Amino acid sequence: MLRLPAIALMGTLLATSAFAGERGPPTADCPQGVLTLSLLKPLNNPPQPAIVKMWEERNKCMKLDISEVPFAQLADKIAVLSASGSPPDLVQYDGPYTQSYAAAGILLPLDQYLPPGLREDITRPTLDEHTFEGKLYSPGTQQTSLALFYNADMLAPLGINPPRELDKAWTWDQAIDAMKKCQKGEGDNVTVWGLAPSRFGAGTPGFVYRDLLFVRSHGDPKAPQDSGAYKTYWGLSRDGRTAQGWINAPESIAGAKFFSDMFNVHKITPKAGIPNAFQDKKACFTIDVSYFVSGLASNDPGFKWGVTPLPYVKSPVVHTGSLTIGVFAKSKHPAEAAKFAIDVSTGEYAEAYIRMSRGIPVLKSLAAKLDEFKQYPLNIFVEQIDRYGHPRPPSPNFAQYDKIVTDALRDIAYGADPKTRLDQAARQAQPILQRN
Repeated sequence: MLRLPAIALMGTLLATSAFAGERGPPTADCPQGVLTLSLLKPLNNPPQPAIVKMWEERNKCMKLDISEVPFAQLADKIAVLSASGSPPDLVQYDGPYTQSYAAAGILLPLDQYLPPGLREDITRPTLDEHTFEGKLYSPGTQQTSLALFYNADMLAPLGINPPRELDKAWTWDQAIDAMKKCQKGEGDNVTVWGLAPSRFGAGTPGFVYRDLLFVRSHGDPKAPQDSGAYKTYWGLSRDGRTAQGWINAPESIAGAKFFSDMFNVHKITPKAGIPNAFQDKKACFTIDVSYFVSGLASNDPGFKWGVTPLPYVKSPVVHTGSLTIGVFAKSKHPAEAAKFAIDVSTGEYAEAYIRMSRGIPVLKSLAAKLDEFKQYPLNIFVEQIDRYGHPRPPSPNFAQYDKIVTDALRDIAYGADPKTRLDQAARQAQPILQRN
């Protein structure tokens, strides 16, 4: 799961006329009373107070009552509330869980509420992520992908100038060569690493959003569908229910060995986390999301930096997925809740939302409208999503798959045999994926 940058602590917006999920008494302006919708979201994340205020001012007969929980507690809170008799109307959740929540009956499909042309305007990876059995459960509010950031001041004396165009993107062999040249020290005496450690998840190797890409890039989406190359690229059967022969295909094992070699053969990245390694000049390169651009721009690290497309082995691929908004299936006010979810994902709300969050737009029309997403370095993220973006392997049992594969990749980085460990992961995941 991705943690978004803290924006501002959202206070609970209580409507004085009614409790959440209820209508207040009739008024001259609101003959049916003011309806208070309830929204559950992770602490310190969008929708920002300004967006909520804007929406309430345009919808005088509706208010929002917002509850927040720490991000790490969100999934458990959703599970508890969905089983209750009166869950919230709306929920902000991590996008890769759409199929899990849809299959469990937690989310409401929004197809009947979509305005004309919206589905066609949503980027393909977002549609793939939020569609289950042909129904759309969220329009998506923002997207993200990974690219390779570099310290230009460290690379310049070495004559290394990373490309800015996708068609000239480095292979991982080229990237590793640059990282070796930039690294300073060896063994226990490394002072500058070629590649910063992961800052995702627990900060250890293996996090699927980042590190499964080393495996998937060894595959080929254009290969025959019964081939190991095809199965490696997707990482999981297209219906999300088969891991055996996919996550442990021969090309997947080769990808996991390549990933292991970065730690154990090339030794250009540490196994232990180093907070702010890139910003503190302890690493020449780091893999990070588009939000990192804003962070570096607003908190000058004291060196010239740049962004290059994420390297690849055989096939370029980046993972997509970010927080999004859906409607609880048990909401007593589905039409009104769907209106909020769709409103904040489209039009002026979406534009304001993106300008504040610095996420990548999910609407093609919005990305085309905002100049900063046509210009370096944010254009790299937009173009990668358009050409090579895919959700983390969608499944009704994504959470279990995510943990099993993360644990396997972490063990492989620490020295476990790639084939043995991926075979074990496939055996472990297979009966779980067959549930439901």
